[in-house]
Amino acid sequence: MAHSGTLKTTFVQMTLLLCLVFLSSCQVPDDKVSVESRMDQVVGSVGDQDITLGELEKEIALYQTVLKMAKVEPKEGLARLRKALLVRVVENVVLEREANRQGITVSNDELDNEIRVLLGEYDKENLGMILAENNMSFGEWKKYLSRTIKVRKLTVRHMDSVVSLSDEEIKKYFDENASDFRWSARVRALQIMVNDETTAEQVREKLIKKGDFSAMAKKVSQSPDAVAGGDLGFFSRGQMPPEFENAVFRLDEGEISRVIKSIYGFHLFKVIKKEDPRAMTFSEARERIKEILITQRREEEFTSWIISLKKKESVIVYPEILQEPSPS
Repeated sequence: MAHSGTLKTTFVQMTLLLCLVFLSSCQVPDDKVSVESRMDQVVGSVGDQDITLGELEKEIALYQTVLKMAKVEPKEGLARLRKALLVRVVENVVLEREANRQGITVSNDELDNEIRVLLGEYDKENLGMILAENNMSFGEWKKYLSRTIKVRKLTVRHMDSVVSLSDEEIKKYFDENASDFRWSARVRALQIMVNDETTAEQVREKLIKKGDFSAMAKKVSQSPDAVAGGDLGFFSRGQMPPEFENAVFRLDEGEISRVIKSIYGFHLFKVIKKEDPRAMTFSEARERIKEILITQRREEEFTSWIISLKKKESVIVYPEILQEPSPS
């Protein structure tokens, strides 16, 4: 239940950063070039595409601006960061070139849909401010976003074609690691949320007199879960705000909480099921195991895949240029 404005701001900033991994066509401002001619030096190339030190420095600046990273010190630390980012930039150029070879494109509809999902109701003026801080226009941001989508489509296509998992493999993993799959203490609760304390107390009084909590939630609750009768499903400690957990985990099954105030409004909870810590069944653990194994295999496959793609290209890097020049 994080504040939506904060979530959207962070998400847009992260997306901005991810879109800027394709630095092959970034331009360093003229004043930077004139003052620091070293920024024109080529630190790597993929085929006929060069990557300059200036482009890499812009990537570092974006990490520091968007992720609020502290300046990396000492110089040896900054050199390691440059090398790590250079590897990432090279890999993304390689992936984009492969996507182009396979004829993967991004339609205007796909791009527009992606922007709508990323921005939602985000204030475009605030987005403009974020972009301006990074010397980028909205049009340039869309361009980089399009390239990011293209590489994602390539990656999904490849992974779907080579990564598979059988039920037997999932069951074997469960049998060998069953002790890792346990439920902590859980509760299943219903919620009603209203905007003022007086209304909340009146609703509680009606419920205490044997009112139907679920029906009341559908009628008066202003929380998104109202359509499901306020059903929050099962949750463990650490998954809800502390003020909610402190109240809910003390309740017995069938008991209704006191009115609880939060930044969202005034809440009532009813616990309908409590479970002690216990081992998961295979059916309960199956999707979690599948996610673990698929993630492992994708990481392994991506590593070998990117190596094979690099072999198709003439990839050259010049790590010695990443070092700061010695003072004269």
